Amino acid sequence: TPATAKTAEALEIEPRTPVTRIRRLRLGGGQPIGLQTAHLRIDRVPDLPTAALADGSLYALLRDRYGIVATAAEEVYRVGGVSRADADVLDLGRGAPVFLVERIARDEHGPFEFTTSTMRGDRYEIRSSLAPAR
Repeated sequence: TPATAKTAEALEIEPRTPVTRIRRLRLGGGQPIGLQTAHLRIDRVPDLPTAALADGSLYALLRDRYGIVATAAEEVYRVGGVSRADADVLDLGRGAPVFLVERIARDEHGPFEFTTSTMRGDRYEIRSSLAPAR
């Protein structure tokens, strides 16, 4: 799919450059917990076998097939209302509160993944460990 301006900026490519788009339903305890849409640079993952993701890890596939190992990622969490389309898939009422998450993952060569997620606020938990600055 052609990269939107936001996706292109995150992946450091030109807008409308083709990217691989993977949309997955995430489950927790057999129940819908979130929807994730990953955008990957095609030049980094040519011929990505998306069928291998049915029961597997995207990051394991990236590591094993392409030698891509994330060295850093930035995530931004916001609270918002679920869209009508996502509400149906996540079994939520329209406008129910959700976490809207954006992640840019990088390896030694730069950004390779831009993911947006819609995570159920009643089934998703965020934990952070904080340490004093040195």
